[in-house]
Amino acid sequence: MPGDMLWNFWVITRSQVAAQTVCTYSHYTVTSCCAKGFFLKMSDSSLRFASSWFCPFCQRVWIALLEKGIPFKYEEIDPYKKTEEFLKLNPRGLVPVLIHDDKIIYESAVCMEYIDEAWPQKPKIMMEQPYDKAQVRIWGDYAASKVIPFFFAILKSDPENLGEAQKSFVENIGSFVKAMSPTGNFFMGDSFSFVDMMLIPWMQRLPVLKHFKSFEIPSDIDWYPRFQKWLTACLNRESVKPTLAEVEKLLPGFEKYVKKH
Repeated sequence: MPGDMLWNFWVITRSQVAAQTVCTYSHYTVTSCCAKGFFLKMSDSSLRFASSWFCPFCQRVWIALLEKGIPFKYEEIDPYKKTEEFLKLNPRGLVPVLIHDDKIIYESAVCMEYIDEAWPQKPKIMMEQPYDKAQVRIWGDYAASKVIPFFFAILKSDPENLGEAQKSFVENIGSFVKAMSPTGNFFMGDSFSFVDMMLIPWMQRLPVLKHFKSFEIPSDIDWYPRFQKWLTACLNRESVKPTLAEVEKLLPGFEKYVKKH
């Protein structure tokens, strides 16, 4: 199983990246993985992963790589100081970026699909059956377009609009949860897949909303037990745990979204 293979080549975690002090940008102190030598043991891998340790979009791809058990070379990028070299990889200046045999892929969802197709071994994070493939795409897009925007809307809302943003966030998470398989831990039941990876980085960051806006998902709502089961299973997945940053270290980066009153 890929989960058993992870630790054969994984030598760096988010906490290790965040703990080292080599360069500082924005509110974050991070390490240069290159300078500290925290690359994978298989450093001759043909796959490079350009990432920023605090970025939830990067976290999606990081999880996918670990879930598939693919050797890769991690490269920490400062997105606030875009070098000419990095802009040649992605003119938009955004992470994540995959560089595979000199081919460049960016946008997190696209990177995840590429990973699953370029390394077709199981587990299939995009699923195997056509209907299941369609479901993870449909609900992955739903997470991106109907849930995540309201995470940021809550942070940005003034007191007059906060309630509406919270209501939409809860309702849309509820629709996502109600579409989950009634059995198993994950959205697709026993299979941890693309759709789980699309949303879990933001659900890991729910304490950010509590910190800044005193917001929590109501525990008395009818779908809450299924949501909590899913959340717990995702956060304890072997491919997810190494990517988890401490919430306290993430908080400063969200301050720019918070509307001051």
